[in-house]
Amino acid sequence: MPMYGFLAAIVGALTAVQSRVNGQLSKEIHNGIAAALISFGVGYVCLIVITIFSLKDRQGLVAMWSAIKHGRLKWWEIIGGMGGGFFVAVQATTVPLIGVAIFSICTIGGQTAASLLVDKWGISPRGKQRITAPRIFAAVMTLSAVTVAVFPDLGKSTFKIAPVFFGVLVGAIVSFQQAVNSRVNEHAKRPLATAWLNFLMGTFVLVVALTVDLLRGGSIGSLPSNPLLYFGGPIGLIFISVSAFAIKHTGVLTFIMFSVSGQLTGAILLDWLAPTSGHSVTGFLITGTAMTLLSIAASQLITKRSTVKA
Repeated sequence: MPMYGFLAAIVGALTAVQSRVNGQLSKEIHNGIAAALISFGVGYVCLIVITIFSLKDRQGLVAMWSAIKHGRLKWWEIIGGMGGGFFVAVQATTVPLIGVAIFSICTIGGQTAASLLVDKWGISPRGKQRITAPRIFAAVMTLSAVTVAVFPDLGKSTFKIAPVFFGVLVGAIVSFQQAVNSRVNEHAKRPLATAWLNFLMGTFVLVVALTVDLLRGGSIGSLPSNPLLYFGGPIGLIFISVSAFAIKHTGVLTFIMFSVSGQLTGAILLDWLAPTSGHSVTGFLITGTAMTLLSIAASQLITKRSTVKA
């Protein structure tokens, strides 16, 4: 478990970097959905190049398609990647309306609440896990930690029912996405093959979303020349691959807890090492990160003691 928790924390920290990169790309081209599609596209190109030169990943793709063809993978197990597309599409359209702080709280709340059900129903390969007091404590503490971390930004946010609803919804969808990704990986045996299917589904959703946006009068600005702004896709590729591999061993809730702790830690390092206008390391961010780490330690300790007594 410690190794998989560490991996979840690392990709969580990379998510903070991805948010910064994709956010700047969106600002440069004046279109959040287009920025998300570009990010997915770059990640997809990376996947194609890797699979061309990697025999094992090509074999993983063949195994995955064989499982789909013969019905070993159901339709609802292969559309998990759409969750990622929905997430970035909703993020791009709701953050301008309610702000980053409320959006973060809504998505983390949706993820933690849904992860309890996902684990209870045994959707991930780890199997069914009961909803226990330590797990509820961990979910509540994780949400509380995120709320504390973004508290200074709440004053810049506006509460609107529809964007808040969709924020919670896509957070819940992400939990199911991570669980079904892990099921796909049981057949593919290669996280990059699983990521390939995810990027395919997510790209489809974003193409539809961008088409609707452009038909409604949206536009896309000139592409920036800074190559660093195109690294969001490869980071997403790493996150999907690691989550598909690790959730089998951690369960969805535990993975999310470690991932959020990594995300908050990464945010601290980013704001310290490369601060941007309006962002700096605050006591709230440090406190929220510490709360997350403590909740993980406490829930794991309580769970371990309960298992030993049983």
